[in-house]
Amino acid sequence: MRQLIPVVLGAVLLSGCSPDAKPIEYTYLPEVYDTLNLTDLKEDDPKLGVLIKQVCATKRVAPPKDYVVGKQYFVNLVSQFPESMGEQAVYLKTKQNRFLYCHDYVSKPGYHKLTPEQDRFPSSKLLKPEKDITFQPLSSDFKKSISSFRNSLMTSARQLSLPTTGYLVARATNEQTKQTVVTNVIELTPFVGVVPIFLESNIQIREPYEVQLNLLGQQRYQATFHSSKERSTIDFQEAPHADGTYGTVTVKEKSGKTTRYKLTIKREQQLPSGLDIPPDELYDADYSLPRFAIFHDRPFGKLKFETNGSLNQADPFPLENYIETSLEESKQLVRLIEDSEETEQKGRLAERPYLTLLNKGKAQQFKIYLDRRVKKTDVYLEDVHRKISFKLSAAGRDLLLETYHIK
Repeated sequence: MRQLIPVVLGAVLLSGCSPDAKPIEYTYLPEVYDTLNLTDLKEDDPKLGVLIKQVCATKRVAPPKDYVVGKQYFVNLVSQFPESMGEQAVYLKTKQNRFLYCHDYVSKPGYHKLTPEQDRFPSSKLLKPEKDITFQPLSSDFKKSISSFRNSLMTSARQLSLPTTGYLVARATNEQTKQTVVTNVIELTPFVGVVPIFLESNIQIREPYEVQLNLLGQQRYQATFHSSKERSTIDFQEAPHADGTYGTVTVKEKSGKTTRYKLTIKREQQLPSGLDIPPDELYDADYSLPRFAIFHDRPFGKLKFETNGSLNQADPFPLENYIETSLEESKQLVRLIEDSEETEQKGRLAERPYLTLLNKGKAQQFKIYLDRRVKKTDVYLEDVHRKISFKLSAAGRDLLLETYHIK
């Protein structure tokens, strides 16, 4: 599996009434996104999430050269909309230009160029990518993550600092037969950074007794390099990391048979051939983001990082605090809102005052006002983003009051 700023939005941000304003105008709305800074483990400005969504929706460009890497972000619809897969982005800078490298978990990742006005990302502590794979001692954080792998050989655990282009390819060579097999493949991108590596085996547990190399990253491919029907012991000896050598693994079976493997980890420009690897393109033509409307009594809750770096999940609304429409119901609601008339808002806020329309990755949010008369009640919707209001037609008013029980 592949593995979250103020911005000028033109006329859609202008205050006041406009004779040409349309009631329905979807946009990337800060209120509906969680914007997480994965580098610093903190929630970030929701408007930065809007900027990321806008830039990542533009056409992909050719990969830049000789860039430095900035902070990494994740932008996702709030927990009330669990269907979203989110957008991951990392900031890149060259001498002349600025880019985001984006991945939405559905379509192929790629580079997107920022305009000078869009370059609102922090430019401090930018890191120059590694040119080659380097082996380092394991950090304390990675030790904790690996300790949960019951069959890991901790003496083999290291961490790798990786380049941002090409492929990491690990191979095991049987020193007796000289047969070499590919054991692991990771596509190197600006997202990868540092990953831990360690041996994992079940050679004292169950048949078949196997040994494999594990990299806690977005592996495209993983394969066992030793398998036998006898219980075995395993030993790892680190070797000087010249020419990508990781170390030597010795497997001694109960019968006394001993096999030695030399493990190498190298950066290669091409994906190895002949491997059963899923296609690079993940796009699913049938996949679509949710489209519906939701009436709710409070703003959406947001995800937050705690001081210890853990992520605090925002609880979805209790059932009594919101009404969610179906796709067909939302289409009817939108049609009636489109028939409304722009005017100055009157009345008081409804008890359930928010109406959010979601259309794929974009949204529109209104506040609902009720102007009660002796014989009727008029309903006004204020666009929270544009700060303009619309009066619903009689049909739209009746739908909100009678079907969705707005009061």
